[in-house]
Amino acid sequence: MEGGAEVTKIPSEEAFARAKRMMAEDSRGLDAACSELNKRFEEAMWFHRVYILSQRDVDFRAYVFFKKDKDVEDSKGNGTTTAIEDAVYKALERYGRGKRSEIVVGFEWDSDENVDKKYDGDYLLRLR
Repeated sequence: MEGGAEVTKIPSEEAFARAKRMMAEDSRGLDAACSELNKRFEEAMWFHRVYILSQRDVDFRAYVFFKKDKDVEDSKGNGTTTAIEDAVYKALERYGRGKRSEIVVGFEWDSDENVDKKYDGDYLLRLR
């Protein structure tokens, strides 16, 4: 810079601390809700895993993974997706993230088979 001190773009310790608190609040209770849901459905032959993440376009997004692509299609016609949606909203409420009438959850339905095929089994890539 001309004739002045160089301006740094490194956030202050206070800014890092504030960001850390905000991130902790965004994810508060989500791990516990996911653990509860994964335990609830683990015995089902079609179920693989669920992840719930805080989002910007909706309050939360629930990524529900079935074992096979066919399980995803079958679940849409047999009431399974509705049961899972209800369970997700109940878990979020139980962990203090809001009542169903107050929050918006976006749902994505996918399969472990698809993650293996399209993302080489990498769930981080899939969740992006």
